Amino acid sequence: MKYEERRSQEYVDYIMEGLIKDDRWIKERRKCLREDEHHQNMQLLARKVLANARFEHSKENIDKLLLLNKRLHELQDECAKVTFDMYKDMMALMAQGKSYYKTFYIETYIVYESEEDWEGEVSGLCDSYAKANRFEVGLSDAPGREPADYKELNAFHEELSWNIECLDLPEFKDEYICFAMHKFFADGDYSLEDAMRMKLEDFHIYTEIHI
Repeated sequence: MKYEERRSQEYVDYIMEGLIKDDRWIKERRKCLREDEHHQNMQLLARKVLANARFEHSKENIDKLLLLNKRLHELQDECAKVTFDMYKDMMALMAQGKSYYKTFYIETYIVYESEEDWEGEVSGLCDSYAKANRFEVGLSDAPGREPADYKELNAFHEELSWNIECLDLPEFKDEYICFAMHKFFADGDYSLEDAMRMKLEDFHIYTEIHI
């Protein structure tokens, strides 16, 4: 093909059309990303299983878990209160005719943020508390039924103790274990050994408003 032909718009369009239709690279890339994520999840799961098996059921360690549970239970309650109060504020603004608040969704969730370097343990562990595994309270401008108060937002979570799966410890038989504790240490990637390193003051709540 001559140089002039390779510069023609028809040739450029032909190449572009071919590249767009040939999505093999995109599919392979997506496949690699899925495989990488699966591999990381398996590593995190293996790490968690081993760490939980090594966990020492000393009185000191159990007391630390119960302190974390108390802190998370308080934050779980705060998540609902913040979400409900913001919901009432947003509904009041809508009643005033604020047109840019026609729709909204509020979500409040608990995160663990530490300045401690966990990289030596496993890369990215502090970031592994995925959205799917975190404790979260949400409320929109069109709820199925408007809650009477903030406690209704957590009513389902309070119906039973979440001392199940890896939190099914003999020492928890007569204790109430909150849902947020379950989300961190049963659904999430953190182990009971990790809990021994975690500081109560490093747990926080965040709120996002989607308009």
